[in-house]
Amino acid sequence: MNPDLPKICADSLRNDVREKYGVKLKASHAHELVAAYFGYKSRNAMLADCVYPISKLPQAEFVVMTPGSFIDERRRNLEGIAEDLPDSYVLGEAVYTALFANNLWDSAAPPYRSFRSLAAVLHDNNEAFRSLFKLSPKGSMHHVVAQSILKDEVILTVFHTHGMPTDESMVDGKTVIRLQRSAGKVGYGSAAMSPPEKWAAGARRSLRSLGISPLKSQ
Repeated sequence: MNPDLPKICADSLRNDVREKYGVKLKASHAHELVAAYFGYKSRNAMLADCVYPISKLPQAEFVVMTPGSFIDERRRNLEGIAEDLPDSYVLGEAVYTALFANNLWDSAAPPYRSFRSLAAVLHDNNEAFRSLFKLSPKGSMHHVVAQSILKDEVILTVFHTHGMPTDESMVDGKTVIRLQRSAGKVGYGSAAMSPPEKWAAGARRSLRSLGISPLKSQ
């Protein structure tokens, strides 16, 4: 029998806030918050997902955590939720810690805070990318990620810059990463990376001209 991941995480969340902060969190609110951390607008929506059920999360190769803004909005819409809960980042630790503590995590990779952090790790470990841009063993580049979230996959178009990206930064190249959904709205299978592109001086364009904002990159 597959373990009930949402219940394990909800129980962990309730116990954590009670023991550390003396806050009583209703079971129903804990389950709604766990569903939000897994990317759903409600517990019912999570339970109705039969194509990519959250029960498959232990088999996911990569997990990209739901943005804090999504969690914050869900908290605001939960009627009667305890007002003295810690912030969403702290609550998330209790949710994901439960997966590690109960040996429900098969991937060697930790959960990633954003698609940008996942993209950075994939590029830092991609020999074709490092060779193309002639990066030293400790060298790295900055990455600005534009994401397209589809029904069955997420497509990341990653623009590379040498300096800290601003609207006027010139883009030195790009790579496309395709992540196949496998569990909920946070678990993904293997990452398929296109051959990296390095743009010649005449082909380089600014992030602004490409319609990309580094501040909105996730």
